[in-house]
Amino acid sequence: MLTRGTQLLRNTTTATKLMPTVIRQKNFSTSGPRGDLYKYQKDLPKLPVPPLNDTVTKYLKSVEPYLTPEQLAETTAKAQAFVKGQGEQLQSRLQKFAADKDNWLAEWWDDYAYLAYRDPVVPGVSYFFSHKDLTNAIGQDQLLKATVLTYHTINFMYEVNTENLEPEVIKGNPFCMNAFRYMFNNSRVPAEGADVTKLFDPAQHQYFVVAYKNNFYKVPHTVNGQRLTKAQLYNHFQAIKNSASQPAEVAIGALTSMNRDELWVAYQNLLVSPINEASLETIHASAFIICLDDTYPVTIEDKSKMCWHGDGKNRWFDKPVEYFVAANGNSGFLGEHSKMDATPTVQMNNYVYDQIKKEDPAKLIAEIQGNFNRESVEKLQWDINSQTRATVAKAELDFAATLASLDHETFQFYGYGKNQIKKFKTSPDAYVQMMMQLAYYKLTGKVRPTYESAATRKYLNGRTETGRVVSNESKAFVETWCDPNATNEEKTAKFQAAAKQHVAYLSAAADGHGVDRHLFGLKNMLQPGEPVPEFFTDPVFNYSQTWYISSSQIPSENFQAWGWQQVIDDGFGLGYLVNADWLHVHISCRRGNGLSSADLKARLTESAIEMKQVLSSVLEPPKAKI
Repeated sequence: MLTRGTQLLRNTTTATKLMPTVIRQKNFSTSGPRGDLYKYQKDLPKLPVPPLNDTVTKYLKSVEPYLTPEQLAETTAKAQAFVKGQGEQLQSRLQKFAADKDNWLAEWWDDYAYLAYRDPVVPGVSYFFSHKDLTNAIGQDQLLKATVLTYHTINFMYEVNTENLEPEVIKGNPFCMNAFRYMFNNSRVPAEGADVTKLFDPAQHQYFVVAYKNNFYKVPHTVNGQRLTKAQLYNHFQAIKNSASQPAEVAIGALTSMNRDELWVAYQNLLVSPINEASLETIHASAFIICLDDTYPVTIEDKSKMCWHGDGKNRWFDKPVEYFVAANGNSGFLGEHSKMDATPTVQMNNYVYDQIKKEDPAKLIAEIQGNFNRESVEKLQWDINSQTRATVAKAELDFAATLASLDHETFQFYGYGKNQIKKFKTSPDAYVQMMMQLAYYKLTGKVRPTYESAATRKYLNGRTETGRVVSNESKAFVETWCDPNATNEEKTAKFQAAAKQHVAYLSAAADGHGVDRHLFGLKNMLQPGEPVPEFFTDPVFNYSQTWYISSSQIPSENFQAWGWQQVIDDGFGLGYLVNADWLHVHISCRRGNGLSSADLKARLTESAIEMKQVLSSVLEPPKAKI
């Protein structure tokens, strides 16, 4: 997924030298044998530093669609001067810097892209998943759903903590599993200038936290070495529901919706009281959070809003694993992005939801009824002074204004999906990317820089690289498809060329040979006082990283929606699913900038129908009647 930090950095002449503030992974001592989760880590290759000339050549090819011949010649001259001059020196420095690092990019990335980000993390950088609804009794009952969601998450957590989870191997390539270390008993914590990540020993903090009516409750998941049963978990949830008839007077969780600098100041005020310090530490050290909401979302838009942000009160946005269960049983997930991209949490949600779908409602209800117990409730306490009260009130108003500025729609297309696309002998990902390019061109009449996330987890501590979607081929594709005189055969040929180019670039990016991360590393090699190469100050350089479309796909048949915010005010954020028989795109943009998510949704529908009709007519001609 696109990092908001990527966009923030695009206008910097040189990257600010920021010392990492992350609290690194601790080797917590645990009893028992360890599994195979990290068995491939020692064998993973290090992220390469691509050849300078290759990157610059690829860069020039990627900006060509936006430029006139004269502009391209000028940009090419600057690029060639960079390669022959200061670029060689920066490349040499980067190679030396990378030589003794597990991952040269990781030395900066978490801080630059996430922890130094000062706007609110929601909706700024966090991403959400909305689970598919279940039609049985579990899917329609809040506490039953919360029970099984928690139970199977605890099981997954134990697989991670004991390292018995199987490592991912994709097409014969082991993937880095380092991000799983930061999934549980972890939290983002505000700090001055750049936040920190705090990890806690899971053996010392065997509990999770429940948010209900803006209160927070500490619930054990393991007692005397035994994990709680489903009945025991249900009893705890029932006790929490019974304990609060009215919302908390002060919604302390709203503080996590604030600007990070403002939040840091608010934390200093909270920490004056040892009561607040203890409650904050309890939340930070908890395994994960489950939020019980008094809402009844029905539409896909309402379900998405619940999972993405809710009202900003019954939440703790700084936790990397946070679930939501509505009063009607609808559920979802929110991921804090600083130490994990979406792929590890997709794996967890898929595991948990696959287990939930196997649950027998009658057996679950019988187990609970046969083991009913009145549990005591441990509600976290807060010492709220007048300053905190005023800060929370301001946070609520600011968050409401932020949400009012968002315009988001959900494109749910049930005409066809991956199964049909594969009949066209093309990559489903490339197909949807070209569909989004066509829709944007139909809407704006322009071809503009587009980001797609490419995972680099085949490398040690790898996260993402930029997939530059727009190419000469994609530009020819949208122009041809909007030409009323073009034949279906011509349209099909342009589509196939664009899809082929897209697959080639994304594959190179996943191999660590994209453009953007390498150029980012070279900029970081500039020393204070050194002249900045004209290559970096060229307006084309900045424009090519201005993501008018930020996009990413995740693999799951268990979700009905996922998404995040656009990264520039004049752009769209597009989170998409390519399911077997249907397509999904969550569309977000900023109100008041001449853009409309509803308009893009209409263009996506038009493009999806048109592409199937044209490609089917050429690639799947009707069989002759005998």
